Amino acid sequence: MADRVVLQDRSAIRFPKDGLIATAVLLTIGVALRFLFHYALPYFRFDRAYFGYYWPHRVRLIFHICGGILALSCGPFQFWTGLRQRAMTIHAWTGRLYLVGVLVGSTGAFLMSVFTTPRSFGVALIFLASAWIVVTGIAYAAILRGIVTLHKEWMVRSYLVTFAFVSFRLLHDNLPAVAKHLGESENDVLANITWISWLLPLAIYEVIRQSRKIMYARRVA
Repeated sequence: MADRVVLQDRSAIRFPKDGLIATAVLLTIGVALRFLFHYALPYFRFDRAYFGYYWPHRVRLIFHICGGILALSCGPFQFWTGLRQRAMTIHAWTGRLYLVGVLVGSTGAFLMSVFTTPRSFGVALIFLASAWIVVTGIAYAAILRGIVTLHKEWMVRSYLVTFAFVSFRLLHDNLPAVAKHLGESENDVLANITWISWLLPLAIYEVIRQSRKIMYARRVA
């Protein structure tokens, strides 16, 4: 008889321990706060020099930044298991605020992509914003249908895309030795980093997730 692979009961495939999750959440919050204070919040001084190329389009950029800040700030609360178990109302409302942040931030991104140059950077921004809406929409649709496990999986994907704005800065500004090899010109580098900042984390997440399924699979005759 041919071999068959049977997955164990999903309840047996458990997420990492609460301590590991808490550490990851705290680390994420720390990196996000550094991004907010170092890169995002200075835009609210409305200093023409800081805006640079984006000064004529500052309203669109601020719209995008406001949505990103809201989503980036509310996201960690969605993964705080203790909060979800003890204060579901807070979990639900931070989730709604997260949705608003994604909607506002992605709208701002679409508006920015219209005038962004080089065009390759604008196209990359359009696809990033589209992915942001799609993965978040699926997560929301799943919880509306009461499919909690699916909701969790897609919320992870959603926040990975949300975090792309942080990943972009980390790679472009803090890893110049790597960034300079990602294109023949600065324009190529900007576009390629935009793609990498959300596609690579999603790919890594899928590899980890599918590897866990394989590891917990039980081969039977």
